[in-house]
Amino acid sequence: MNKSAKLILFLSIAANVVLFAGFAAGYVSIKKSSTEAARTEDRSELSPEAAKKAKDLLTTDDMAALRDSLRALGLPDSMAREIVGARIASRYTARLREIGNAALEDARQRPYWRGKPAFNSGMMMIYTPEQQKELNQIRHDITNETSQVLGKSADEASGYYQARYAFLSPDKAAQLEDLNRDYHDLRDATIREMSGFRMPGDDEKLKVIDAEKQRDMQALLTPEERAEDALRSSHTAWTLQRVFIGFNGTEEEYKAIFALQNQLEEKYPYDAIYTASKFGGADTSDISRARDEEQKNIDAQIKEMLGEERYADYLIGQRQDYQTLQSAAQRFNFSEETVAQTYQVRDNTANEAKRISEDASLSAAQKTEAFAALAEQATAQIKASLGDDVGDAYINNALGWLKNLPKGKRVTIGAKGNVTVWKK
Repeated sequence: MNKSAKLILFLSIAANVVLFAGFAAGYVSIKKSSTEAARTEDRSELSPEAAKKAKDLLTTDDMAALRDSLRALGLPDSMAREIVGARIASRYTARLREIGNAALEDARQRPYWRGKPAFNSGMMMIYTPEQQKELNQIRHDITNETSQVLGKSADEASGYYQARYAFLSPDKAAQLEDLNRDYHDLRDATIREMSGFRMPGDDEKLKVIDAEKQRDMQALLTPEERAEDALRSSHTAWTLQRVFIGFNGTEEEYKAIFALQNQLEEKYPYDAIYTASKFGGADTSDISRARDEEQKNIDAQIKEMLGEERYADYLIGQRQDYQTLQSAAQRFNFSEETVAQTYQVRDNTANEAKRISEDASLSAAQKTEAFAALAEQATAQIKASLGDDVGDAYINNALGWLKNLPKGKRVTIGAKGNVTVWKK
């Protein structure tokens, strides 16, 4: 909802409150217009005393008193919450306008053809790091004061974070969500201040933030609750849950694989490696190689645990093209059979392309012709399975190698089934 819509909503609610308060207090007079005496329609007007009381009610700085007055009038909690929340937010209107105007003026003065050095892109980058930090603080202040005055709303109590932390009590779930949000904002602000240029002490700042978060979580949650949270909400969990969408694994298998992968994540945090390599950190090639080597050992343990056949299914679940197909199936309600048939086309095509690539009896021209025919056939089969539009989107989004196949010279399939088409 944009600011204009919010303002209209608040004014509408406030008008209703004024009228309701006037009737409840007996200050509203019902009178006929002198020019409409012959008509049966009535109109309502507030007496000067009622108007003053209504104005005092809606402009008070005592939020607890405003809350109590609105509730005393018998207003629904949702309406009282909107009014109190809007009143709290109104304290920041002038400052928000100043920040917005400053950002707008900066945007007007800055040549549009020149980029703005920043950690990432997006609408928030119209603000400087200092402005974004202040905006985050204002949002926190509004949220916290509203919660202090009115408590958590019914929507918040049954909202996203309650579902995310369903294994916790409602109060503890709310506290954990607040903790995660605070540290997310703090970490984001710290990275944003770096503006894509890392200094020697920057990594240590992030480590301190992460360590403080862990200490706060240890104080909030029991060891059992922390373990349950990690199984559901950690980076390892999110990655593994994505794999398990297409891999029909058990809870026991999930926990066993999670334990192995989480040890690797704790030793070599992927987020830290990615951030450092992308935004000017130290050379991470040695760390990445060490992580890859340990991943091979973990994969061997997982293969031994699952067995040959189920491990093959587990590898398929890791592939981006299979995960993309699962997403398409969810969006367009494709059956499991359709998913299986479509992905079998992908596998058959990849294996046949590799066979053609390795066939020494074929000339380069013959291989190119065979690749083109194979790609045309596979494209037709995928479209027949998913429909033309979805089939095209799936190929464009996830099967880049299939599009490149007619121009390829050589095809390889990696240890985990990922296909590469080489043009040389």
